[in-house]
Amino acid sequence: MELAAGIVLGVLGIAVAILIYFIAAAQTKKATQRIIEEFKEEIKKVQAAPAEFSIFLDGLPDVKDRKKAAILRDGLRAMRKYRYADAIAKFQKVLDLASDASERCALLNLIGASQIRSSAYKDAEQTFIQMIKIAEQADIKEALAFALGNIGLVYRHLGEPHKALEYHEKALKIDEKIGNLEGQAASLCNIGLVYETLGGLDKALEFYQRALKIDEQIEDLEGIAGNLGNIGNVYRTLGELQKALEYHKKAFEINEQIGRLEGQANQLGNIGNVYLTLGELQKALEFYLRTLKVEEQIGRLEGQANAFGNIGIVYRHLGKPQKALEYHKKALEIDKQIGRLEGKANDLNNIGVVYETLKQFKEALSYYQRAREMFVKIGAKDMVEICDENIVRARQMLAEQK
Repeated sequence: MELAAGIVLGVLGIAVAILIYFIAAAQTKKATQRIIEEFKEEIKKVQAAPAEFSIFLDGLPDVKDRKKAAILRDGLRAMRKYRYADAIAKFQKVLDLASDASERCALLNLIGASQIRSSAYKDAEQTFIQMIKIAEQADIKEALAFALGNIGLVYRHLGEPHKALEYHEKALKIDEKIGNLEGQAASLCNIGLVYETLGGLDKALEFYQRALKIDEQIEDLEGIAGNLGNIGNVYRTLGELQKALEYHKKAFEINEQIGRLEGQANQLGNIGNVYLTLGELQKALEFYLRTLKVEEQIGRLEGQANAFGNIGIVYRHLGKPQKALEYHKKALEIDKQIGRLEGKANDLNNIGVVYETLKQFKEALSYYQRAREMFVKIGAKDMVEICDENIVRARQMLAEQK
């Protein structure tokens, strides 16, 4: 009997062990599924969020490995919460584990996007050069078009518009070859932006209208609204302000129709810019404050910083320099918080302008110099030249004051 009892207990022990194993395996499987679902939700958020750069994600949504999915989930969350250094570190970690060229391209794209957002343009240039090489070697044409387009954006920020144009045109050729209409619209829009930077407004208008035509063809309402806004910006620069208002209001209506708050905020800001150009300062202030309200609603910090900066500019024009300083310093605080160097540099320059208005030339000079250092750091050549002019003027005023 004792022997039989021992056998029974032994069998029960094995059964319990097997049961525990299956429970643990089921829990592990459940946890893995949860992590993968959370990762896929983050992918959707990245795809839905507006961005000036193109996001190539092919290969990533199919990730089944729990460790990879968890790191990617955390990286995408960090990117969304403006912790770009953390995001880059996570994406780099997965890059070391990448199984194929498509996955490597997607990860490099995310690293480059995080570098663009933190104004680390020189680093982004190297990242996209690496992505271009991998895409060319593996003959992944869509990834190559994305990389060429994104490095074009980098060169525009670095003050090299002709180089930017060269890369956007290469991206357009590939998109035309593979029949990617969305990619063609994005490339045409980017080419328009470069021509606008170069002052070639007729050419900019031509490319925005071509992009708009494709967006209408594929019924991309977000793209239609974006290009209507771009056309409005050109008309504002051309001095056709009522026409500019017409386009921005159309763009706003489409964004309202599709419930896209980011687009609404962009167009409210653009309408504010037109009223500022018209000299209708109270109207401009009204639209910038509406912009700020929407940006706070969606939690887009860079948008809030831009709105604060624009409100500061209006208050300076209204002859309220102290109020202007208050808003420019709020913008600077946010740009410091999110590590947006280009934003910080612009804020410093704006603060310098206010101090110059106040005839506090020593403070103005200090802020202009700090802005210049930051623009040099990110490689924004055109803004360095503007700061140089501001510094010369502030020094002259300071010498005359003495």
